[in-house]
Amino acid sequence: MESPCLKSVRAKIGRAQGYLAQVKSALNATLSTESKIEPIPFNTHRQRHNQILIALSNFGPIGTDFPLIVGDCVHNMRSALDHLVYQLAILNHAPPEAAEKTMFPVCLTKEGNGFDSIVKRKVAPFVSSAALAELERCQPYKAYDVPEESDIWVLHKLDIIDKHRLLIIAREHYAVTWFRVTLPNGSVSEKAIPDPKWKPFEGGADIIRFDLSSAIPTPSPGEVKVEMQAAKSVQFADTGLACDGMFVQDALTHCLGLVKAIVRDFGAQFFGE
Repeated sequence: MESPCLKSVRAKIGRAQGYLAQVKSALNATLSTESKIEPIPFNTHRQRHNQILIALSNFGPIGTDFPLIVGDCVHNMRSALDHLVYQLAILNHAPPEAAEKTMFPVCLTKEGNGFDSIVKRKVAPFVSSAALAELERCQPYKAYDVPEESDIWVLHKLDIIDKHRLLIIAREHYAVTWFRVTLPNGSVSEKAIPDPKWKPFEGGADIIRFDLSSAIPTPSPGEVKVEMQAAKSVQFADTGLACDGMFVQDALTHCLGLVKAIVRDFGAQFFGE
């Protein structure tokens, strides 16, 4: 049974889930799983060295509200953890004013300017020693071999980025997943790419290059027809965090799962759930 003490914590989680659903809906609406690029004709006598270079022209950018929704999702997840520490403080008979002084610490180290320094002012005076010990067990330096790659660190830093830079930086990516090349003599070369290479969306960017020197040793006039399919995604970029290159929905889902697990464990240990 869920404790009423954690009502606001789970309200924040619920709001984060709602924003994550909006993220997934926006991606489904604007980034279809497979986008077919219309056949592109090429005349072999115009292709220098029998190479065909295909450039990206228009791939339909995502809506301008999308980064804002991502930021709202991140903030509500991070806020749920801060609400949790406040409830731990109330449980330890701290005054309501503790809400302005407490926070869920997320630190890469214990010493220096790390966990010990932060909790000395913002956590330890308000929560029980048992709760403080559990909070330390959640820290990146305790729970992960590479603290910087932990989901809780990524969540913490994304929230800071969103607050100070206004937008979470996400970039649309594409990857060619299948192509077919039909030569002037009628022969067809077709290939599926099971492990495609993702590239950032940029107008005029190279999609793929075909070298026809072995297929057409001596160029003759004729049309080479190229057909392709490309998958699209939105990935984090330029955050300087381990989430760079991850699909946005996957990174957010991992973070949300972690927050839920932390609240579940604290709820069972301290709030009788």
